[in-house]
Amino acid sequence: MLKLNNESVTDDQLKELFPDLPAGPLDVYRKKATFDWRRMKLVFDNLTTLKLKNDIWNFMRDNPLFRHQEATPSLDEQRHITTKRMYAIYSQNFIPLTKIGVEPRLFQAEAEALFMFDSSLAVKISLTFRMFSNVIQGSGRSHHYSYIEQSQRGEIGGCFALTEVSHGSNAKGMRTTATYCPDKKQFILHTPDFEAAKFWIGSLGKCATHAIVYAMLISKGKNHGLHTFVVPIRDPKTLKPYPGVTVGDIGEKIGLNGVDNGFVMFNKYHLPKEAALDKFGGVDDNGDYKTPFRDPKKRFGASLGILSGGRVHITSISANYMQKAIVIAIRYSAVRRQFGPDNSSEELPVLEYQQQQIRLVPHLATTFAMRIFCTWFGALHVSITIDNITGGGGGEDAASRGIELHALSCAAKPVCAWSSRDAIQACREATGGHGYLKASALGELRNDNDANCTYEGENSLLLQQTSNWLLTVWPRRHHLTPSDHPLGSLHFLENADHNLTKTCPWTKVEDMMEPANIIEIYKWLSAYSLKTTYEKVSSLKAAGRDNFHAKNESQPYNAVTLSAVYGENFILNHFYKSAADFHEVECRKVLVQLVALYGAFLLEKHLATLYIGGYLSGSQGVLVREAAVRLSTQLAPAAPALADTLAPPDWCLNSLLGHSDGQVYKHLQNSVMTYPGALARPQWWRDVVHWQTYAPSKL
Repeated sequence: MLKLNNESVTDDQLKELFPDLPAGPLDVYRKKATFDWRRMKLVFDNLTTLKLKNDIWNFMRDNPLFRHQEATPSLDEQRHITTKRMYAIYSQNFIPLTKIGVEPRLFQAEAEALFMFDSSLAVKISLTFRMFSNVIQGSGRSHHYSYIEQSQRGEIGGCFALTEVSHGSNAKGMRTTATYCPDKKQFILHTPDFEAAKFWIGSLGKCATHAIVYAMLISKGKNHGLHTFVVPIRDPKTLKPYPGVTVGDIGEKIGLNGVDNGFVMFNKYHLPKEAALDKFGGVDDNGDYKTPFRDPKKRFGASLGILSGGRVHITSISANYMQKAIVIAIRYSAVRRQFGPDNSSEELPVLEYQQQQIRLVPHLATTFAMRIFCTWFGALHVSITIDNITGGGGGEDAASRGIELHALSCAAKPVCAWSSRDAIQACREATGGHGYLKASALGELRNDNDANCTYEGENSLLLQQTSNWLLTVWPRRHHLTPSDHPLGSLHFLENADHNLTKTCPWTKVEDMMEPANIIEIYKWLSAYSLKTTYEKVSSLKAAGRDNFHAKNESQPYNAVTLSAVYGENFILNHFYKSAADFHEVECRKVLVQLVALYGAFLLEKHLATLYIGGYLSGSQGVLVREAAVRLSTQLAPAAPALADTLAPPDWCLNSLLGHSDGQVYKHLQNSVMTYPGALARPQWWRDVVHWQTYAPSKL
């Protein structure tokens, strides 16, 4: 398993990057912290990644192009400013490829720095340059690499065109065709109707000049399935579409409106044979199909392998959104005062109330769990990608690692996206009416994260990829070796049959506050979920269901839950190991508490299964809930300092509720009084005074 070692970092180095926070109402809580909020950053960052993020933030802070606007810009203005910012960032080349090879966390650190400022900017850079080039690098040959070079120079802009109007998840049902003509040595790309139009394609709406297009390759009358092609869409000099191409913008979305999602249709559009990215399969000059894979399913799987990288990236995006939301809600809760004891004239910060603690602090623990896991996961994927490119990705474990990475990414992406969804909504509600202001930033975070539940694989469907693999593992659980799961995600199957005969031995709340005990419960839960799902599928098949219907009828409460539990179990175990291994003693103590809270928070959601399976009995479920409440209360005083660890600079966070100075009402007053037009009489005031002129009254 990839280990992320942190070099020695001095306090002076950290203070240079992160100066003392401004004095204010938050000081009361900050003084209660038993750990250094700066040094806590080293559990998921090192000096190199911290410096990179700081460099990017300093560049944006000093560049007028990156100033936030108070009023919501028009859709076209959002597209325009995001594109200009994209090129401004890209031109700086903050992380040359040579540096990523030395420190794989740099790629994710750059993405985090951008997401902390603006989601659309980060997504657009990733789609326009990174994903486009990665697909060509992974699926193409040497004669395709000129596209990568042009992209790196900013001469062309790319996009990834897989989804169609009437088909998304079922890629095999897509209807865009690429028919090969041996006489001309060309492919004819064609869209039969609007339902087959490529749709939702990020960066295609206004800007992309080239697209990675997935189309059914047809040669000599035979359909060889979905293949990829590099397709010129617009003239890079004029941005006008080429003849035979109809391309446009799909319009305003719920969020991420700085990204110009588009559609494209092809009318018998001719491409040279060399446009095919045919490393995994293609036709020769005569139209005869060749592939290094004997099994067509493996070729298809390899061609879609790039999506694993997208899913890994989305886990981190979800963590970024959650980071911002929890910082805002915790800081606000620490300074917002309401009510108090009957014998006191002083109101209490709402963070002192147990209900506020239980609705926020578990999400704070989840944020640390996700941030630590996603940092490791992203670096792992970057390392694997580099190994594959350089030829160092072979060996006995390579195939198993690829399969396990796919299964883990298909589980972690939904787990992280849903965790972020729930956390952001909790933060929005916990900040009351002020949290509903656009200036709180919580609404935008909620809307932007919503896409993570769908793109790169709709969450519920994506979980089937994980459960399908796990179901093949159960029958051979007694013969598993470390090489079968190099990432260690199947450790819960060690002695599974014996463990499943056990019941919970713990009878005190304190027992449920011990991370090691929670890990043991999750081990049972993971094995039980797999066993019962396997038995469900087997019983359906025994009753005469074919494989399709057996899988379909075992999703609710079985396969979907299994995959989610599998992802949660891995993240929980990784969090515990990272916390236990962390070198800062005072930080480690708090991290272990966060692990316990995260675990109890997760287990509470699965109490029904734990009782149904006979592992819990009597009032043991109450102990789990009480543990979550107690841990939330114990961690509440440290919550603002933990939020400081997670927080980007104030101007980047861009929330009037989440400033590091804690002066919520001062920032609220300034925002309201200076908002464009706030104090002005509306131009349409006559429609208020003389409303009878356009709405005859029947009163």
